[in-house]
Amino acid sequence: MSIEREQVVGDFYMRQVRSQAPIIYDPVLDSYLNSMGQRLVRNTGGVRYPFNFFWINNKEINAFAFMGGYVGVHTGLLNEARTESELAAVLGHEVAHITQRHIVRRMQEQQRSMPMTIAGIIGSILIGMANPEAGMAGLYTTMGMAGQSQINYTRMYEQEADRIGLSVLLAAGFDPRGAPDFFGRLAEKYRYVSKPPEMLMTHPLPESRIADTRARAENMRPVDVPPSLDFALAKARVQARYSSDSTKSDFESMRSSPNAINQQAGQYALAIQALDSNRIDLAHELMQPLLERSPNNAFYIDVQTDILLAQENYETVLNWLRGKYIQQPTEPVITLNFANAALRARDTALAEKLLRDFLLQNPDHTLALDLLIQAYERSGKPAALYETRAEALALRGNFKLAIDQLHTAHNHTDNDLTHKRLNARIDQIRNMEQQIQSLM
Repeated sequence: MSIEREQVVGDFYMRQVRSQAPIIYDPVLDSYLNSMGQRLVRNTGGVRYPFNFFWINNKEINAFAFMGGYVGVHTGLLNEARTESELAAVLGHEVAHITQRHIVRRMQEQQRSMPMTIAGIIGSILIGMANPEAGMAGLYTTMGMAGQSQINYTRMYEQEADRIGLSVLLAAGFDPRGAPDFFGRLAEKYRYVSKPPEMLMTHPLPESRIADTRARAENMRPVDVPPSLDFALAKARVQARYSSDSTKSDFESMRSSPNAINQQAGQYALAIQALDSNRIDLAHELMQPLLERSPNNAFYIDVQTDILLAQENYETVLNWLRGKYIQQPTEPVITLNFANAALRARDTALAEKLLRDFLLQNPDHTLALDLLIQAYERSGKPAALYETRAEALALRGNFKLAIDQLHTAHNHTDNDLTHKRLNARIDQIRNMEQQIQSLM
């Protein structure tokens, strides 16, 4: 399979994931995950295309990778990781699966005995998000895997990803011991459990593999990685907003910790809980000391924006974010918060400009497209509304409805240049659809 075809398959799969999986579109968490992921990618050999990292709102401990440079991470994995190096170890392992083209290699190995069916593989992986056992069984059946051959290849690829992942971890400045610490603790924790987490189903952890990983890590130069505030805040955000397992008392205990990072993470989580339960004044009170300590921290800026919007302090929040935007015009968290605040303040012209500029650099950003749709709705621009809605639908793999929206946009404008652009985009989406069909 060529790199170009692999990218086409990965792109199609990602469109299906967007339409069916519980993806979290959270600017702060996205920024944190992609920053860490790209740091690992920069220190990886054999990178053939851009990588994209995204969150799945699922309490199961798992991460997965597929063709085209896409890596999905369950929120449950972040809850389980104790250090940033442990989280990076899992990401590095998944990056290695992609750079070594493990899915493609296995598909090619099976091509002689059974015709390759992309649709079946994609369907099996999607099923696997909800039911790992059924999903992996379907994947193995589709790809013609059987018996000892399946086991041997799985072990071979996992060992290869372990070996390369450790090297990437070290090169990126993380502690290579994060890999054996995380995987070893996971295997021990669920050793006698009848239904282990998804990661142990899709990434088997026999004792020999853990021992090999630990031996390799111990032979590497140890890295003293200081505790990460961003890691603690990301974990606190997931626990406070996307998980029902943590309670107010848990966060109060964190806030009372002698560790300064834990104190900030606990207070941050309490502020989110207060905001989400409409206790705006309490949220504001909790956020002020954090902002005074780190006024440019993206985690804090995001929550403070929501607090000011809840108080309907539109002029205050716009002036504050305008200053942040001037300082960091390429920071996604600030841009998206600024655009959302402008939208809430009914300054649709500002929201449109911010979002259009942002989408020039990030054309596949689903949240930005959804915000721009709202802006066009409020400003009464039907042609632009339908055109943008078409792009959002295409990103979710709904090509037919996307084409319908482009036709509707065509009917709402008399501009010849706009007509030509819309016609060209209709042709592009039809070609994309035909290209996907040729893979089946």
